[in-house]
Amino acid sequence: MEIPTGLDHLQMITALSESTREASESGLKEHAQDLRVIGTSLSALYLAATCHRKCHGGPHILESLTGRAYNLGCAAYLLVCRGFYDEALNLVRGLGEISNLILLSVVDKDSLRKWLRADRKTRLADFSPVKVRRLLEAQSIPMIADSDWYSSFCERYTHISPSTKPNLHNEAGLPHAGGVFQPVGLRDSVDELATVLGSVALPICRYFRLDDVFDELNRALDSGREHERSAC
Repeated sequence: MEIPTGLDHLQMITALSESTREASESGLKEHAQDLRVIGTSLSALYLAATCHRKCHGGPHILESLTGRAYNLGCAAYLLVCRGFYDEALNLVRGLGEISNLILLSVVDKDSLRKWLRADRKTRLADFSPVKVRRLLEAQSIPMIADSDWYSSFCERYTHISPSTKPNLHNEAGLPHAGGVFQPVGLRDSVDELATVLGSVALPICRYFRLDDVFDELNRALDSGREHERSAC
């Protein structure tokens, strides 16, 4: 079989993507609890980012940060559905960075004010992902994107090394060029996306007073935890 070039290759990518999406739809049915968390979290982020219910005024920095988180979450979900698990999990890593920054804004108002006033040089020096983690660790604040989590994501899905193998999410140990449905990749990606989106959305719900969405998200998270206990 010859591999097409030019526009024909793009048409091949589109056709394969649609085939993978159809296979993923069936697989996603097994992860309804995580999907509920993802959907509810994304709804909360959208409401906050767009001032849909109420505009709180000001420079809209948190709204913009929330909008970035929403776009990352949406893109990660769409990539998962099309079998690009490494690429989705790379975006999840970015969501982890935002999660930590939002958490810092809740527990350390002084650092938040410094971040808001900082120029580019200061942000790079004092508020890199590792510096934000250390500020949280200094206050013994539990976080999803801790140093082990972040290092693992960087090594496996972001940084390139001689051992890099694209989209290897199967017991056969076969890497894939392009998006291919893999049940293990789907499961792991959806689980990570739900966990990180939930950690971003809960404080956002509180800050923007989205009490009904906060309650719905908590119910979804509780239901997921109960499902995990039942599975054990």
